[in-house]
Amino acid sequence: MSFERFTVKARKVVVTAQEEARRLKHSHIDTEHILLGLLDVPDGLAAKVLHQLGYDKETAQADIAALVKPGTHELSGHIPFAPGAKKTLDLALREAQQLHHTSIGTEHVLLALVREGEGVGAKVLAERIDPIGRIRAAVLAELGGSQEVAAGPWPAGTPATEDAVATASALAGGAPVGSHHLLEAMLRTENSMAARVLRELGVDPDAVAAKIDELDPETTTDANPEEAAARRMEIRLVDDEVHLILRDPATVTIARKVTELSGGPVQGVGPVAGLLVPLWRTTNQLLSQIQRMLEPEPEDQDEDEDGSTPSKVTKAVRTVLAPRFRR
Repeated sequence: MSFERFTVKARKVVVTAQEEARRLKHSHIDTEHILLGLLDVPDGLAAKVLHQLGYDKETAQADIAALVKPGTHELSGHIPFAPGAKKTLDLALREAQQLHHTSIGTEHVLLALVREGEGVGAKVLAERIDPIGRIRAAVLAELGGSQEVAAGPWPAGTPATEDAVATASALAGGAPVGSHHLLEAMLRTENSMAARVLRELGVDPDAVAAKIDELDPETTTDANPEEAAARRMEIRLVDDEVHLILRDPATVTIARKVTELSGGPVQGVGPVAGLLVPLWRTTNQLLSQIQRMLEPEPEDQDEDEDGSTPSKVTKAVRTVLAPRFRR
Protein backbone atom coordinates (compact mmCIF):
# COMPACT_ATOMS: atom_id res chain seq x y z
CA MET A 1 0.00 0.00 0.00
CA SER A 2 1.43 3.38 -1.06
CA PHE A 3 1.28 6.37 1.26
CA GLU A 4 2.78 8.94 -1.13
CA ARG A 5 -0.34 11.13 -1.10
CA PHE A 6 -0.70 11.04 2.68
CA THR A 7 0.20 14.21 4.58
CA VAL A 8 2.88 14.03 7.27
CA LYS A 9 0.21 13.89 9.95
CA ALA A 10 -1.72 11.14 8.16
CA ARG A 11 1.45 9.07 7.83
CA LYS A 12 2.04 9.52 11.54
CA VAL A 13 -1.44 8.06 12.13
CA VAL A 14 -0.48 4.93 10.21
CA VAL A 15 2.81 4.56 12.08
CA THR A 16 1.05 5.03 15.42
CA ALA A 17 -1.61 2.49 14.42
CA GLN A 18 1.14 -0.10 13.96
CA GLU A 19 2.60 0.83 17.36
CA GLU A 20 -0.84 0.44 18.97
CA ALA A 21 -1.29 -2.99 17.38
CA ARG A 22 2.11 -4.00 18.68
CA ARG A 23 1.32 -2.66 22.17
CA LEU A 24 -1.89 -4.68 22.27
CA LYS A 25 -0.04 -7.75 20.89
CA HIS A 26 -2.41 -7.95 17.91
CA SER A 27 -1.30 -9.74 14.75
CA HIS A 28 -2.93 -7.23 12.35
CA ILE A 29 -3.48 -3.48 12.16
CA ASP A 30 -7.24 -2.88 12.17
CA THR A 31 -9.71 0.00 12.35
CA GLU A 32 -9.46 0.30 16.13
CA HIS A 33 -5.71 0.90 15.85
CA ILE A 34 -6.30 3.53 13.17
CA LEU A 35 -8.74 5.31 15.49
CA LEU A 36 -6.15 5.33 18.27
CA GLY A 37 -3.61 6.62 15.76
CA LEU A 38 -5.89 9.50 14.78
CA LEU A 39 -6.33 10.51 18.41
CA ASP A 40 -2.57 10.31 18.98
CA VAL A 41 -2.00 13.19 16.52
CA PRO A 42 -3.60 16.01 18.57
CA ASP A 43 -2.81 18.73 16.04
CA GLY A 44 -4.51 16.79 13.23
CA LEU A 45 -7.93 17.88 12.05
CA ALA A 46 -9.41 14.46 12.87
CA ALA A 47 -8.36 14.59 16.53
CA LYS A 48 -9.60 18.18 16.76
CA VAL A 49 -13.05 17.19 15.51
CA LEU A 50 -13.29 14.16 17.80
CA HIS A 51 -12.28 16.27 20.80
CA GLN A 52 -14.96 18.82 19.88
CA LEU A 53 -17.49 16.00 19.91
CA GLY A 54 -16.31 14.90 23.36
CA TYR A 55 -14.27 11.87 22.31
CA ASP A 56 -10.63 11.44 23.41
CA LYS A 57 -7.96 8.73 23.38
CA GLU A 58 -8.61 7.56 26.94
CA THR A 59 -12.29 6.98 26.07
CA ALA A 60 -11.32 5.17 22.87
CA GLN A 61 -8.90 2.90 24.72
CA ALA A 62 -11.60 1.95 27.22
CA ASP A 63 -14.21 1.37 24.50
CA ILE A 64 -11.84 -0.75 22.42
CA ALA A 65 -10.73 -2.79 25.44
CA ALA A 66 -14.38 -3.69 26.07
CA LEU A 67 -14.66 -5.19 22.57
CA VAL A 68 -11.18 -6.45 21.70
CA LYS A 69 -8.95 -8.45 24.01
CA PRO A 70 -5.16 -8.04 23.89
CA GLY A 71 -3.04 -10.77 22.32
CA THR A 72 -0.72 -13.11 24.15
CA HIS A 73 2.50 -12.97 22.12
CA GLU A 74 5.00 -10.17 21.56
CA LEU A 75 5.34 -9.27 17.87
CA SER A 76 8.37 -8.06 16.00
CA GLY A 77 8.87 -6.71 12.50
CA HIS A 78 6.18 -5.44 10.16
CA ILE A 79 2.52 -5.95 11.16
CA PRO A 80 0.13 -6.39 8.19
CA PHE A 81 -3.15 -4.59 7.70
CA ALA A 82 -6.45 -6.38 8.29
CA PRO A 83 -9.09 -6.16 5.49
CA GLY A 84 -11.07 -3.49 7.40
CA ALA A 85 -8.00 -1.28 7.76
CA LYS A 86 -7.11 -1.71 4.09
CA LYS A 87 -10.63 -0.73 3.11
CA THR A 88 -10.47 2.32 5.36
CA LEU A 89 -7.22 3.55 3.83
CA ASP A 90 -8.61 2.99 0.32
CA LEU A 91 -11.73 4.93 1.24
CA ALA A 92 -9.57 7.77 2.55
CA LEU A 93 -8.35 8.32 -1.00
CA ARG A 94 -11.93 8.42 -2.27
CA GLU A 95 -12.90 10.91 0.43
CA ALA A 96 -10.04 13.20 -0.60
CA GLN A 97 -11.01 12.91 -4.28
CA GLN A 98 -14.66 13.72 -3.55
CA LEU A 99 -13.59 16.86 -1.71
CA HIS A 100 -11.22 17.79 -4.57
CA HIS A 101 -8.21 17.63 -2.24
CA THR A 102 -4.78 16.79 -3.59
CA SER A 103 -3.50 15.08 -0.42
CA ILE A 104 -4.93 12.60 2.08
CA GLY A 105 -5.07 14.12 5.56
CA THR A 106 -6.18 12.86 8.95
CA GLU A 107 -9.69 14.18 8.27
CA HIS A 108 -10.04 11.93 5.20
CA VAL A 109 -8.92 8.91 7.23
CA LEU A 110 -11.55 9.74 9.87
CA LEU A 111 -14.27 10.12 7.23
CA ALA A 112 -13.19 6.79 5.75
CA LEU A 113 -13.27 5.12 9.16
CA VAL A 114 -16.89 6.20 9.58
CA ARG A 115 -17.75 5.25 6.00
CA GLU A 116 -16.25 1.75 6.39
CA GLY A 117 -18.85 1.26 9.11
CA GLU A 118 -18.25 -2.37 10.07
CA GLY A 119 -14.99 -2.23 12.02
CA VAL A 120 -14.44 -1.74 15.72
CA GLY A 121 -13.32 1.84 15.06
CA ALA A 122 -16.66 2.85 13.58
CA LYS A 123 -18.64 0.85 16.13
CA VAL A 124 -17.11 2.51 19.19
CA LEU A 125 -17.57 5.95 17.61
CA ALA A 126 -21.23 5.18 16.84
CA GLU A 127 -21.80 4.21 20.46
CA ARG A 128 -20.54 7.56 21.74
CA ILE A 129 -21.47 9.97 18.93
CA ASP A 130 -25.11 9.69 17.91
CA PRO A 131 -25.84 10.02 15.08
CA ILE A 132 -22.42 9.17 13.72
CA GLY A 133 -23.15 11.51 10.79
CA ARG A 134 -22.25 14.37 13.16
CA ILE A 135 -18.59 13.45 12.55
CA ARG A 136 -18.82 14.12 8.82
CA ALA A 137 -20.69 17.36 9.46
CA ALA A 138 -18.06 18.54 11.94
CA VAL A 139 -15.20 17.64 9.58
CA LEU A 140 -16.79 19.53 6.68
CA ALA A 141 -17.39 22.54 8.92
CA GLU A 142 -13.73 22.55 9.98
CA LEU A 143 -12.52 22.15 6.40
CA GLY A 144 -14.14 25.47 5.57
CA GLY A 145 -11.16 27.25 7.14
CA SER A 146 -8.54 24.51 7.25
CA GLN A 147 -5.19 24.83 5.51
CA GLU A 148 -4.04 21.30 6.32
CA VAL A 149 -4.59 20.15 2.75
CA ALA A 150 -4.76 21.97 -0.54
CA ALA A 151 -8.02 21.99 -2.44
CA GLY A 152 -8.06 21.72 -6.18
CA PRO A 153 -10.29 23.97 -8.30
CA TRP A 154 -13.81 22.94 -9.21
CA PRO A 155 -14.32 22.29 -12.92
CA ALA A 156 -15.73 25.17 -14.95
CA GLY A 157 -19.52 25.21 -15.04
CA THR A 158 -22.25 26.48 -17.32
CA PRO A 159 -24.16 29.67 -16.40
CA ALA A 160 -26.99 27.48 -15.06
CA THR A 161 -24.54 25.60 -12.84
CA GLU A 162 -23.06 28.81 -11.49
CA ASP A 163 -26.57 30.16 -10.74
CA ALA A 164 -27.55 26.90 -9.01
CA VAL A 165 -24.42 26.82 -6.84
CA ALA A 166 -24.85 30.50 -5.92
CA THR A 167 -28.51 29.92 -5.05
CA ALA A 168 -27.65 26.86 -2.95
CA SER A 169 -25.07 28.89 -1.05
CA ALA A 170 -27.63 31.64 -0.42
CA LEU A 171 -30.21 29.09 0.75
CA ALA A 172 -27.64 27.65 3.19
CA GLY A 173 -27.32 31.14 4.64
CA GLY A 174 -23.75 30.80 5.86
CA ALA A 175 -24.00 27.17 6.97
CA PRO A 176 -22.28 24.45 4.89
CA VAL A 177 -24.11 23.82 1.61
CA GLY A 178 -26.05 20.56 1.79
CA SER A 179 -27.39 18.29 -0.94
CA HIS A 180 -30.92 19.52 -0.11
CA HIS A 181 -29.84 23.11 -0.85
CA LEU A 182 -28.43 21.96 -4.20
CA LEU A 183 -31.59 20.00 -5.04
CA GLU A 184 -33.88 22.93 -4.40
CA ALA A 185 -31.51 25.36 -6.14
CA MET A 186 -31.51 23.20 -9.27
CA LEU A 187 -35.30 23.21 -9.33
CA ARG A 188 -35.40 27.00 -8.94
CA THR A 189 -32.75 27.80 -11.57
CA GLU A 190 -34.55 29.37 -14.54
CA ASN A 191 -34.19 27.63 -17.91
CA SER A 192 -31.68 25.07 -16.59
CA MET A 193 -31.55 21.53 -17.95
CA ALA A 194 -31.86 20.09 -14.45
CA ALA A 195 -35.00 22.10 -13.68
CA ARG A 196 -36.56 21.12 -17.00
CA VAL A 197 -35.87 17.40 -16.52
CA LEU A 198 -37.15 17.35 -12.96
CA ARG A 199 -40.30 19.31 -13.78
CA GLU A 200 -41.09 17.15 -16.82
CA LEU A 201 -40.79 14.16 -14.48
CA GLY A 202 -43.47 15.74 -12.33
CA VAL A 203 -41.24 17.01 -9.53
CA ASP A 204 -42.91 20.05 -7.99
CA PRO A 205 -40.52 22.61 -6.43
CA ASP A 206 -42.95 23.58 -3.69
CA ALA A 207 -43.54 19.93 -2.76
CA VAL A 208 -39.78 19.37 -2.60
CA ALA A 209 -39.39 22.47 -0.40
CA ALA A 210 -42.10 21.25 1.97
CA LYS A 211 -40.51 17.81 2.25
CA ILE A 212 -37.05 19.33 2.91
CA ASP A 213 -38.52 21.38 5.76
CA GLU A 214 -40.31 18.32 7.12
CA LEU A 215 -37.29 16.00 7.24
CA ASP A 216 -34.50 16.36 9.79
CA PRO A 217 -31.02 16.39 8.20
CA GLU A 218 -29.54 15.34 11.55
CA THR A 219 -29.98 11.68 10.58
CA THR A 220 -28.18 12.12 7.23
CA THR A 221 -24.67 12.95 6.04
CA ASP A 222 -25.92 16.50 5.45
CA ALA A 223 -26.06 17.07 9.22
CA ASN A 224 -24.05 20.01 10.53
CA PRO A 225 -23.98 21.58 13.98
CA GLU A 226 -24.80 25.11 12.81
CA GLU A 227 -27.99 24.21 10.95
CA ALA A 228 -29.09 21.84 13.72
CA ALA A 229 -28.82 24.69 16.23
CA ALA A 230 -30.49 27.18 13.87
CA ARG A 231 -33.49 24.88 13.34
CA ARG A 232 -34.19 25.14 17.08
CA MET A 233 -34.04 28.94 17.15
CA GLU A 234 -36.98 31.31 17.23
CA ILE A 235 -37.45 35.09 17.24
CA ARG A 236 -40.69 36.01 18.99
CA LEU A 237 -42.36 39.35 19.76
CA VAL A 238 -43.95 39.48 23.24
CA ASP A 239 -45.63 42.85 23.87
CA ASP A 240 -42.77 45.32 23.33
CA GLU A 241 -40.00 42.76 23.85
CA VAL A 242 -38.16 40.77 21.18
CA HIS A 243 -37.29 37.32 22.52
CA LEU A 244 -34.38 35.53 20.84
CA ILE A 245 -34.77 31.84 21.77
CA LEU A 246 -31.97 29.29 21.38
CA ARG A 247 -32.70 25.68 22.29
CA ASP A 248 -29.63 23.71 21.23
CA PRO A 249 -28.06 21.78 24.14
CA ALA A 250 -24.59 23.35 23.79
CA THR A 251 -25.91 26.91 24.11
CA VAL A 252 -28.29 25.96 26.93
CA THR A 253 -25.42 24.39 28.88
CA ILE A 254 -23.22 27.48 28.51
CA ALA A 255 -26.09 29.82 29.38
CA ARG A 256 -26.91 27.80 32.47
CA LYS A 257 -23.30 28.02 33.65
CA VAL A 258 -23.10 31.77 32.96
CA THR A 259 -26.39 32.34 34.79
CA GLU A 260 -25.10 30.41 37.78
CA LEU A 261 -21.85 32.40 37.83
CA SER A 262 -23.57 35.77 37.41
CA GLY A 263 -26.37 35.00 39.83
CA GLY A 264 -29.13 35.90 37.36
CA PRO A 265 -29.91 37.11 33.83
CA VAL A 266 -27.15 38.76 31.80
CA GLN A 267 -28.08 42.40 31.23
CA GLY A 268 -26.51 45.13 29.13
CA VAL A 269 -25.16 47.11 32.05
CA GLY A 270 -21.66 48.60 32.29
CA PRO A 271 -18.95 46.75 30.32
CA VAL A 272 -21.41 43.99 29.41
CA ALA A 273 -23.23 46.45 27.14
CA GLY A 274 -20.26 46.53 24.80
CA LEU A 275 -20.21 42.74 24.64
CA LEU A 276 -23.86 42.66 23.62
CA VAL A 277 -23.56 45.26 20.84
CA PRO A 278 -22.56 42.68 18.14
CA LEU A 279 -25.58 40.53 19.07
CA TRP A 280 -27.90 43.56 18.85
CA ARG A 281 -26.42 44.59 15.50
CA THR A 282 -26.64 41.09 14.02
CA THR A 283 -30.24 40.63 15.20
CA ASN A 284 -31.33 43.90 13.60
CA GLN A 285 -29.56 43.04 10.34
CA LEU A 286 -31.26 39.65 10.29
CA LEU A 287 -34.72 41.09 10.93
CA SER A 288 -34.19 43.71 8.22
CA GLN A 289 -33.16 41.01 5.78
CA ILE A 290 -36.25 38.93 6.58
CA GLN A 291 -38.41 42.05 6.22
CA ARG A 292 -37.07 42.66 2.71
CA MET A 293 -37.86 39.07 1.76
CA LEU A 294 -41.42 39.25 3.09
CA GLU A 295 -42.42 42.64 1.71
CA PRO A 296 -43.95 42.42 -1.77
CA GLU A 297 -41.94 44.08 -4.51
CA PRO A 298 -43.68 47.03 -6.23
CA GLU A 299 -45.00 45.97 -9.62
CA ASP A 300 -43.59 49.05 -11.31
CA GLN A 301 -40.18 48.81 -9.66
CA ASP A 302 -37.76 45.96 -10.15
CA GLU A 303 -34.91 47.34 -8.05
CA ASP A 304 -33.36 46.66 -4.66
CA GLU A 305 -33.12 49.37 -1.99
CA ASP A 306 -29.71 50.41 -3.27
CA GLY A 307 -31.09 51.00 -6.76
CA SER A 308 -29.57 47.89 -8.30
CA THR A 309 -31.56 45.31 -10.22
CA PRO A 310 -32.00 42.10 -8.20
CA SER A 311 -30.07 39.16 -9.63
CA LYS A 312 -31.70 35.89 -10.61
CA VAL A 313 -30.22 34.38 -7.46
CA THR A 314 -31.74 37.11 -5.24
CA LYS A 315 -35.16 36.62 -6.82
CA ALA A 316 -34.95 32.86 -6.44
CA VAL A 317 -34.00 33.09 -2.78
CA ARG A 318 -36.83 35.54 -2.06
CA THR A 319 -39.28 33.21 -3.81
CA VAL A 320 -38.05 30.21 -1.84
CA LEU A 321 -37.72 31.70 1.64
CA ALA A 322 -40.67 34.09 1.90
CA PRO A 323 -43.33 31.32 2.14
CA ARG A 324 -41.29 29.54 4.82
CA PHE A 325 -41.30 32.58 7.12
CA ARG A 326 -45.10 32.85 6.85
CA ARG A 327 -45.76 29.28 8.06
